[in-house]
Amino acid sequence: MEPGSVPPPEPVRSPNAIALGRRAWIHPDDLQWQFTTSRGPGGQNVNKVATRAVLNVQPSRVYGLNDAARTRWLDLMQHRMAGGAIAFTCGEHRSQLQNRESCVAQLVASVRQAEVVPKIRRPTKATRGSRERRLEGKKRDSGIKRDRGWRGE
Repeated sequence: MEPGSVPPPEPVRSPNAIALGRRAWIHPDDLQWQFTTSRGPGGQNVNKVATRAVLNVQPSRVYGLNDAARTRWLDLMQHRMAGGAIAFTCGEHRSQLQNRESCVAQLVASVRQAEVVPKIRRPTKATRGSRERRLEGKKRDSGIKRDRGWRGE
């Protein structure tokens, strides 16, 4: 987008939109699904039925995130990015529906995590009393160790 240009307006939230956080949402039509056979135990079900779900989400299709939260989300999801889309996978359940729900739950959890503003850590100094207590403890410990030694009497 060029400097000074107006960003495109956010679409109106439809009644069947999926809530991702406090204000964030995505339309179900913007979710791109792929299904493959799962791995692991399960016998013929694993070999025949495509139950493993892969959800691909275009970050630009997630609405309602402010710029800071979107930046945090993209940083958190950097390891899941492939071809401009964020991929969520699940193959732990035997049913495709449960794996789909698990993928959406991963998406929701990631967006909610990004919406939380991290606290700013401010360095603090140790108090005078804590410094004195620490030094007193060190003197006490060194005295105990000194008294352990052999004196050659």
